[in-house]
Amino acid sequence: MGFLEPRPEKSVTQDYELIHSVQRLDVRPKQLLLTAISHVNPQVPLAKQPKPFSVDITAQQWIETWGERLNPYRDLKEAAEQLNGKRFWLRNDNKKKSWRNWITGAEYHEREGRITVQLHHELMPYLCGAMPLFSTLKILHIKGLRSFASIRLYELTNQFRASGVRQISLAELREFLATKDAHPRFADFKRKVIDKAVAEINDKTDMDLSWQPVKKGRAVSGIKFFIKTSKQSDLFPT
Repeated sequence: MGFLEPRPEKSVTQDYELIHSVQRLDVRPKQLLLTAISHVNPQVPLAKQPKPFSVDITAQQWIETWGERLNPYRDLKEAAEQLNGKRFWLRNDNKKKSWRNWITGAEYHEREGRITVQLHHELMPYLCGAMPLFSTLKILHIKGLRSFASIRLYELTNQFRASGVRQISLAELREFLATKDAHPRFADFKRKVIDKAVAEINDKTDMDLSWQPVKKGRAVSGIKFFIKTSKQSDLFPT
């Protein structure tokens, strides 16, 4: 069996299309997914990646990546169970959606403190090889984030760090943050999702994020985000 080996930088490179996919995950499955993807060397062509794209993740690695946990192996096991069978949705040029699988499966190694996750072959083209547009983040910069919405908002704005501005329609933002049907009133969405995610990003990452509503008439139609590197970025080694 071919294993994707851990990389010391623990960086995650993703195609823009994957970042803009619709994902519905809780925070731990998202953390497990990012941990697994950090094993993929994006500079190695897909044909030369070790198959079947298996990743070994130990409880100790989980602690080193995301911080101290009361029961890291239980967290790993539960995250893998929740991730198994989950999909992400991609839009094509005709705005039609097609789904892809995150993983093929997972194996628990009892009393060994590790699990093996197999990344799905449908996911791999969005992680390596000839990606025309891609973005890279370091898990070290987001290890303090404890909500799926915060991690997703970091992903969605990090790719625009060079320009410093990103505008997203309100409908797309709700979908990206897996809150499409939650908090229909904008005031509630602002308070319970946007403000919380932005505050956590500013407090626990290398990013300084602010935003303002974009209006069409009197209604909010989108959000404009302003992205800077935080003054506390020296706490996050490059």
